[in-house]
Amino acid sequence: MLTSKQLEEMKDLQKVCETFEGINLKLNWEMLKKRQNDQDDFLLYKDNNLIGFLGLYGFGDSYELCGMIHPDFRRQHLFQELFEMALRSLENRPVHKLLLNIPGSSASGKGFVSQTKAAYEFTEYEMKWNKKSLVLDTDTVSLRTAGEHDIETIIDLDEQCFHVVRKDAESYTKRLFHESKDSHLMILFEEKPVGKIRVQRTDHKSFIYGFAIFPSFQGRGIGRKALSQVVMQESKWTDDIYLDVAATNSKALKLYESSGFQTFYSQDYYHYPTQ
Repeated sequence: MLTSKQLEEMKDLQKVCETFEGINLKLNWEMLKKRQNDQDDFLLYKDNNLIGFLGLYGFGDSYELCGMIHPDFRRQHLFQELFEMALRSLENRPVHKLLLNIPGSSASGKGFVSQTKAAYEFTEYEMKWNKKSLVLDTDTVSLRTAGEHDIETIIDLDEQCFHVVRKDAESYTKRLFHESKDSHLMILFEEKPVGKIRVQRTDHKSFIYGFAIFPSFQGRGIGRKALSQVVMQESKWTDDIYLDVAATNSKALKLYESSGFQTFYSQDYYHYPTQ
């Protein structure tokens, strides 16, 4: 479990690293604040100052990894040391997949990953909404708060749309429901659940993610209508609305751009072989 002092030190280090390279690090702060163990975070100090951090983020038996080294202490193989510590901590745990998360424009990150056995897997885009009036169509598409009876459908969506191993999707979904039920929304088409979307409000900002429509219902404009409803609903509360999406093609990105979203940074994910 991370202490409040460590969390503050990590935030300070993050600001230094992001300013130095002009990047955004995805350190999953909501998860860091709720750590229940000491085997997923690796901190490196020099003269009592935090100069390096690496975090493991578990989603069932799948893990993501992201970290940073102070600019003044790079080219000393220090991040490699943290990386090897993280790999050792996973040796006695079941690991289905390990993904390295690198900011899309990070030269140092790309340099590190090029020296590993990791292979590029996908890119996640962080997009921000530019105030745009959206036409709402609620005749066939509607939203409702998800309940316990929707968990299996949410798991099906993660499995089919994001290719998440069912066991991992089940573990992740149940954990999220335990933490906050109200943030899950089901997308209904003609009153039938065909998709999902999640909204998290923090620091007067709205974050939209986990957006998925069953493949058999894609291409009918359902996603666009559902997203418009969520955005208009959140715009009553804040103008700072963000969308996290793993778009695999330009057509998918255009859907979000047509709703007023613009990409302001991206995260590249690399699959690291653990066996």
